[in-house]
Amino acid sequence: MLKAQGLRWRNAILKALSASGLSGVRRCIPRPWRHGLRSTLEKSIHRDFEFVRSMEWQQLSVTTGITPGGIHANHEGMPLLPLPALDLHGYFSRWLGLGECARLFARALIASGYPVVLHDVDVDIPHARRDRTLTEYFDNASGSGNDLVFINPDYWEAALRRMGEDRSGRRIMGYWFWELEHFPESWLPALDQVDEILVSSVFVERAMQQVSTKPVTRIPIPVVPCAGSGLQRRHFGLDDDDYVFLCTFDFSSTIARKNPHAVIEAFRLAFPAGDEEVCLMLKSSNGQHHSEWLMDLVRSAAGDDRIMIRDDMLERDDLWALQRCCDAYVSLHRCEGFGLGMAEAMCLGKPVVATAYSGNMDYMTEANSCLVDYRVIPVTEGEYPYAEGQQWADPDVGHAATHMSRLYRERAWGTRLGTQAAIDMARDFSMEASIRALAGCLQQKRESCAAGT
Repeated sequence: MLKAQGLRWRNAILKALSASGLSGVRRCIPRPWRHGLRSTLEKSIHRDFEFVRSMEWQQLSVTTGITPGGIHANHEGMPLLPLPALDLHGYFSRWLGLGECARLFARALIASGYPVVLHDVDVDIPHARRDRTLTEYFDNASGSGNDLVFINPDYWEAALRRMGEDRSGRRIMGYWFWELEHFPESWLPALDQVDEILVSSVFVERAMQQVSTKPVTRIPIPVVPCAGSGLQRRHFGLDDDDYVFLCTFDFSSTIARKNPHAVIEAFRLAFPAGDEEVCLMLKSSNGQHHSEWLMDLVRSAAGDDRIMIRDDMLERDDLWALQRCCDAYVSLHRCEGFGLGMAEAMCLGKPVVATAYSGNMDYMTEANSCLVDYRVIPVTEGEYPYAEGQQWADPDVGHAATHMSRLYRERAWGTRLGTQAAIDMARDFSMEASIRALAGCLQQKRESCAAGT
């Protein structure tokens, strides 16, 4: 009897899940059990969207090193500009965009021979602490007097605590990201605790300059292609004959901003017949923390086996391997501070279809990308933090579909775009370009201080 009752509950759960997500599932579970079973159910559901890691996957999935040339290898011919020792503070062990940005700068500085000490800031955020590639450079002692902090103002106090109470004589620079046009009012107090703000794009620079009397300097992120692991298409469940579009995002960045539903809509508009050899891979992370959003996405893709949804955390080298396996990248975002996924794809020579708005316009042009038209709409309450009075882009799905269809049918055009993208990224967002800009910024500040200005 208990077994039969359990089967009835299981079938009811599956039916409710397909119809209405986890909110429907809760109604099928006896009330006293609901709280305890919710997390278990979410974890069980989430496992269905992870990549299947075979024995061969585990053998091939190995970390290939900090940089393509090894972490201690100076790039031949790179002029090493004078640069003081730096204390870098950030989420070095966390898997999130701000953490990866901090790691990219750390790797570039270390590989270029500059003295750095890394401080791994630990705060309560929903991102796994699984990156161990830089642990040998972690230290609790600060002594350089120059602090570069990759922590946004919402967790700024945590970074300051790591520096200690006595911060006199220290130069504190915040490398900050923000995705909307106006800087949040609640973040303004952090401006009094920095000497300078560094940013990744013109879009963020404008937002900061509206509210800051401190210097705001744009320093390009060093987007250096990773060699990647040995994983091939078959390991990710991709067909060798398909033209594969990749879209990556983090649910913690909100689904409204990342806008993957629009990517699904554009894909279906581009390929309505259903018999084209195409595939859309939606690779997300942190869906276990946003199960309703994940299930909404599953329902959007339902009935189309050309669309794959994988919500999983990949090692850095494995993520680069996945990017290499795909033919094109799509981002119909509503706004981006920089757009690291797009930049990485372009570094690999992949054509990118993306909203022609916000931080990605620092490196995307008509000559190297498929830019998508948009209209500006208000950000509604609940779609993103600090949304009041803000606006962002609403990309033209039909225009995106036209680009996707053309990439599939005119492969040579996509190759030309990707080739130009790789050239442009290597010129403007290389390790050398980034370190040169950072060194120039610090040198200018030293000269200003010496002159008493």
